[in-house]
Amino acid sequence: MKSVTFSDIERVPEQARRPSPLGSPQRLALLALTLALGLSALMIAFRQVDPGAPLAYIVLPVLAGGLLPMMTMMPGRFEVTTRFDACHLVVTLDEALSRLGYAPAERAPGAVRYRARGGKEIAVTVRAHALEVRGPMPALRALRRQMDR
Repeated sequence: MKSVTFSDIERVPEQARRPSPLGSPQRLALLALTLALGLSALMIAFRQVDPGAPLAYIVLPVLAGGLLPMMTMMPGRFEVTTRFDACHLVVTLDEALSRLGYAPAERAPGAVRYRARGGKEIAVTVRAHALEVRGPMPALRALRRQMDR
């Protein structure tokens, strides 16, 4: 694709993104409770396996492992610019996202929203000569690799 260029993937400020499904108080409370109980159970289990290990050697890796997946879901964005009309790239985008497990959820003039099984979403804004793609950073990196092929 010689007539297509990709911008760098950049983080989107939290205030600018659309409310997430975790935004409801019930889901947030359930997530906090699950993390608190699950991480505590892991720490107790590791302590039972090796009672002589310093507590910091158990607590810090468990906390990092429990919270790391939440950090990787940071929202990001990148742009795909082209010399021709960008609406022609939507077909290529559909194919690339379907290989990643995403399916079109909503289509409106100038916008397409894709959704994966886990509730992850990618939003695409179609402009004259550019597509703006927003979604979780790992999914955007995988999409960009798919589209580079």
